[in-house]
Parts: sequence; C-alpha cells; structure tokens
Amino acid sequence: MMRTIIITFLVPFLLMSQDSTRVNESTSEENIALITMTGIIIPLALAGTVVSSLPPSVSIVSRDGREFGAYTIESGFGIGERRETGILSDWRLGLSYTFVIHSSVRDMFLAEVKKDFHFDFIDRRKIIMPGFHLSAGLFTDFPNEGYSVGAGAWVKTPWIGYFGFFPEHTYGITYRYNKFFGGKDFHQFSLGMTSAFTF
Repeated sequence: MMRTIIITFLVPFLLMSQDSTRVNESTSEENIALITMTGIIIPLALAGTVVSSLPPSVSIVSRDGREFGAYTIESGFGIGERRETGILSDWRLGLSYTFVIHSSVRDMFLAEVKKDFHFDFIDRRKIIMPGFHLSAGLFTDFPNEGYSVGAGAWVKTPWIGYFGFFPEHTYGITYRYNKFFGGKDFHQFSLGMTSAFTF
C-alpha cells in the first residue's frame, strides 16, 4: 500500500527530473497541472473508496437506564501475517464515530486497539473467515472522556481491492462497556460492518 502511495506522488517529480536532453520539454504550466491533478484526483478517489466501503452499523446505546438508537461508522488499519490468499489482520487500530439519535445524548468518537482471533480451521482458503476480537480504547463525547473495553464475533473477507489497497471487511456484532473517567458507565451494542486497510 505504501508503495502505491509513494509511487503515485513521486511520479510527477520523477517526470520533471528527466534528462535535459529531451526533445520535447514540458512547460512549467504543464508540470503544475500534472502535480495538481495528482494531488487532487488521487485523494478524492481514495476518500470515495473509504466512504463507499463503510455503510454505518446499527447500534443501541444503553445509558442512564434508557436505550437510544445510533449509527456507528468505523474504519482503521490492521497488521497481520495471514497473507496466503489475501490480507487478514491479527491486530487492528479502529477509529469510529457514533451518531446517537437523541438530542440529549452527545455523539461519540472512539479510538481502540483490537486483537483478532481467527478460526482458521473452518475455511483454510481464508476467503470468508469467522472469528472474534477483544478490544480496548479511549472515547470522548466532548467535553467528557473515558475508556472502553469490548468484544465481538464476526466473519470477514479481504477479497475486495481498491486502488492497490485491500480493505478487510468485517461483518459482525460488537459489545462495548464504556465508562467516563468521571464515574458514569454505559453499554453499546453494534451490528454491521467495519473496514480495515491491512498492511
């Protein structure tokens, strides 16, 4: 993945630094246009990939004895060694945003680390792999902060690639126990999809 990014952004500069004996020299306007196109179109394409691969998960937030509906969008990146037929993570860093459908409850942002446990023996081809994860992280709803621990069960596949990236799509259910550093705690259940770009 990093190779793709480096090549994409270095190509214009490599083109400009070619041997000066070329017959058809490009003008400075052409160079500026090339750099601008690379700097704008590629990030837009990658951003479109992230958005298109992340439909929101349906969530329930249980807080102060009441339940609230919510939507959660989660992405991040992972690292792992399961690369025989694709890329599957052993560890993931997830970044998520939860929109709570109630005006009295603030939306939440969460950063967490997940440890994946794959059931390799079920599908040895590693096309669709079930498993579970444990997670721990920090969240904020501005201005309050707290910590989160959780677990989830899922199936995942790495078999869809975009622009040289290989998103690891995870479909499953997640439970999180959240507690503010000030003392109050609450629970969250999510059912849906997450995505990780795995190295």
